[in-house]
Amino acid sequence: MGTPKKIKKKQTPETQFHSSLTLCSKHKDLPSAISLYESAVSQKTHFNHHHFNTLLYLCSNSVSDPSLKQLALDNGFRVFDQMLSIGTLPNEATITAVARLAAAKGDGDYAFGLVKGMDKYNVLPRLRTCDPALFCFCEKLEAEKAYEVEEHMGMVGVSLEEPEIAALLKVSAETGNGERVYGYLHKLRNVVRSVGESTAKIIEDWFLGGVACELGEANWDSGGVKEAVLRNGGGWHGQGWIGRGFGMCGEPMRI
Repeated sequence: MGTPKKIKKKQTPETQFHSSLTLCSKHKDLPSAISLYESAVSQKTHFNHHHFNTLLYLCSNSVSDPSLKQLALDNGFRVFDQMLSIGTLPNEATITAVARLAAAKGDGDYAFGLVKGMDKYNVLPRLRTCDPALFCFCEKLEAEKAYEVEEHMGMVGVSLEEPEIAALLKVSAETGNGERVYGYLHKLRNVVRSVGESTAKIIEDWFLGGVACELGEANWDSGGVKEAVLRNGGGWHGQGWIGRGFGMCGEPMRI
């Protein structure tokens, strides 16, 4: 007699849903995932934390595709609402995904509200969690709101990196906030050894602009500045904005 064949155990609806959703995630197939989700909802399939996060991940990563953006937005918020309605608590990945959806919709306030409310879930934000609100406000030139996000990031121990500082530098420059520009230039100096091309362009545009040449201390001690530069190892004096107008090369006089 041969070895009896093993009888395959029948998969539960939850197991089938899980394996099919995993396949959709692997292939980044949002339409199929939404179709699968609709079917699971109609069959009252049990959703766990992983299922919700997988759906939200697919939605948040599809907003950059114009053909999928609306599908992603409509269903992403729907999934999140269902998650909360059944008492499944979001984690950092959940909040990050929904914040990205909100930012894609142009709603920085919603994205920031999610970040500020994370403490009620006993969850701490990461840089990626705060980025959607920060970049959304910067792109919409809502500088004061962007500064609020930065302040909150500092309060929860999230440090800025070059992309975030560059965005804050740009919105400050475009709204003519010279003191903020100066502050972010110093933050850049402390965070990176050399800036990328896009950041360098922001700095160059500022110094070639009309607002920059109107700022700065008109009366300053050049000897004292030189001494400070030498004392600090060269390249930085730490005495704030000095000089006004444009230099010989068409650049504002700043040291």
